[in-house]
Amino acid sequence: MAVDPIRVLSVELEQVKDFYEKYYARVDSSKAHAAFCEKVFGMDLCQHGFADLYQLGLLIETTGIKATDKVIDIGSGNGRIAEYLSGKTGAHFTGLDFIPEAVMKARQLPGARNGRLAFMEGDINALDLPRNEYDVVLSIDSIYFSTDYPATISKLKGALRPRGRMGFLYSHGREPWVPRDQFPKETLPPDNTPLAQALTANGLAYTAVDLTDKDYELAKARKRVLSELKEGFIEEDILFVYENRIGDASGILNAIEEGLHRRYLYSVGRPEH
Repeated sequence: MAVDPIRVLSVELEQVKDFYEKYYARVDSSKAHAAFCEKVFGMDLCQHGFADLYQLGLLIETTGIKATDKVIDIGSGNGRIAEYLSGKTGAHFTGLDFIPEAVMKARQLPGARNGRLAFMEGDINALDLPRNEYDVVLSIDSIYFSTDYPATISKLKGALRPRGRMGFLYSHGREPWVPRDQFPKETLPPDNTPLAQALTANGLAYTAVDLTDKDYELAKARKRVLSELKEGFIEEDILFVYENRIGDASGILNAIEEGLHRRYLYSVGRPEH
């Protein structure tokens, strides 16, 4: 399941970094993972998050990304999603990620070589972005790694040009290790999530689209497809990826069925037409 602030505080950053270093070192060449992404998300973009092509299309629509925009993708991984979004919109994308292996692979993409894409290492908890630089800020299942949402949003806000926009694909819910009676249900509505509160604290108005039903269907599809492909993950000696992905899917299914999970697309600012 997507990491929220509770998980960030309970898991050592080095453990998280170790997983992603191993993940990005292996999945680019994995036929099993490529098949998983294509069957579940509609296209192999090497997704570790939970955004399928429908959600990425909705993200483009709500933020109004156009060819003249400069966009920064926070938590861009190996750049495949940024490359896809740039190809769809014509916009210049800068990707930021804290895994050197992922950034290295992103810089090998064709779009990076022709100047349409750029990638840099950076930590969401130590952002050093130029002010008034970007027309659009995107966070696709990455804000969870911030240990201080209001501070992170403030820095992202500062990087926006006048009339800039933000788009967040974001899940919030009970993690498997959190007792049901200890999860704060009042934080589930779209105006009460940690992200919504951080946006409000920064004086940012937003709209939220509820994608929980979509998340539920994708979680079921993930479990089914992963079970079908398990032998491939074993043969490629990346069972750790299978176990991580199926654990995410099971956690989301359980939390949604308990009524303790929501997924939203938050958009800030109005697209210019």
